[in-house]
Amino acid sequence: MIKVDRTNTVSVGLDLYTVAERHQSALIEVIIHEQIKFWADHPYFKSASVHRSLDGVRVFIYSQWNPKFEPRSLPRPTVLSEFFPPEMLLLEVTASRSNSAEVEIIAGNLVTHLAEFRMMPIHQPEMIKRTSAELERAMSNSPGLISATFHRSLDGTRMFNYGQWENREAFEAILKQPGFNPEQAYWEGFARNEFHLYNVVHTQIAD
Repeated sequence: MIKVDRTNTVSVGLDLYTVAERHQSALIEVIIHEQIKFWADHPYFKSASVHRSLDGVRVFIYSQWNPKFEPRSLPRPTVLSEFFPPEMLLLEVTASRSNSAEVEIIAGNLVTHLAEFRMMPIHQPEMIKRTSAELERAMSNSPGLISATFHRSLDGTRMFNYGQWENREAFEAILKQPGFNPEQAYWEGFARNEFHLYNVVHTQIAD
């Protein structure tokens, strides 16, 4: 079972793919049987999970490695050249809350909400403060929210919220809550935000 490391003892890689809807399944198969199979033989590999977007046009890999390792240095399988190359980032966890003792990534019907915040590097420290405070509000006011974990990109330009929900309806209900106003959100003036919903379709841990 994959656990999100909340003590920053692993390196986190995020590979973000955009793909034509008709090619999403093929890309996932290549990632699982070529990319992750190759990674699994690496001595610094810890885990990887593959996420399929519900809109059919995105895939991302959340991978964990021994500390300080740079997974972007590894070659990509040749067959992946048939798809647009992913955007690859190195992340670390900055804040996390969960209804249980651990944040676990498992394949199945839970819905993953990946929110991406783009910003100037000078604004990332302030965003870290704001997102840490936001976790308390979110976990206490969002029925169906299982966990939320914020990550910062090491290049300073992004933050990501990896949120886990019981189902899609639970996520969509928060958008309808009285007083919810994305135009006056905690990131206003510091970052541009977009989000997408995913299911975890595959997980792999080191032997």
